Amino acid sequence: MLGGLRGCLGKLLVLGVVASVGLWAWWSYPDLIGRLRGMREPEAVEVVPSPELADATLDRFQAFQQSEAGSEMRLGDAELSSLVRYSLPGMVPPGIDEPTVRVRDGQINLGARVALAVLPDVPALREVLGLLPDTVPVEIRGTLAPFDSEHAALHVDRIEASKIPLPPRYTPEILNALGRTPVPGLPENALLVPLPRGLSAAYVLQDSLVLVAKR
Repeated sequence: MLGGLRGCLGKLLVLGVVASVGLWAWWSYPDLIGRLRGMREPEAVEVVPSPELADATLDRFQAFQQSEAGSEMRLGDAELSSLVRYSLPGMVPPGIDEPTVRVRDGQINLGARVALAVLPDVPALREVLGLLPDTVPVEIRGTLAPFDSEHAALHVDRIEASKIPLPPRYTPEILNALGRTPVPGLPENALLVPLPRGLSAAYVLQDSLVLVAKR
């Protein structure tokens, strides 16, 4: 009987060691189990702007327009950039190419390659941009705020050309050159953003643009 007890204890001890090793391997090397089983998770694929993503996002939005009041839809960088590039003809003025939209920490960053010829002929800007090529990357950084029942306003906090910050006093002239529509009550350093039909609001939350269905 004693021998049988010792045998059982020995088996339990072996099982305990095996289980401990297995748990240690699982927690310490999460890859290891997958490799042994040939079941490693695929690496995340970066989503990039494309006509296909623009079409899919439009389909989602059209379905969202039929949703209940107060419902929300969130859009990320690739979806927003796809819409601006491929689904909103006429929104981007001539001389502006490869527009992108990034949402970070409550701010919206609009980027594009801009021909210097479309920028206003301001002497101080010529001094800053005179040594740059004919087309430069430009980034506009700002915050989204309510304006009226049909619009939001993008208040521009910073403009960079080839990563060179431009003086804030020139922001209104630059925005006008980039196609800003003057509207009574709209600050000179802000861009008017129309709300699509069926929306009551649009705001930025962390790294997403949130759309809210109209009541």
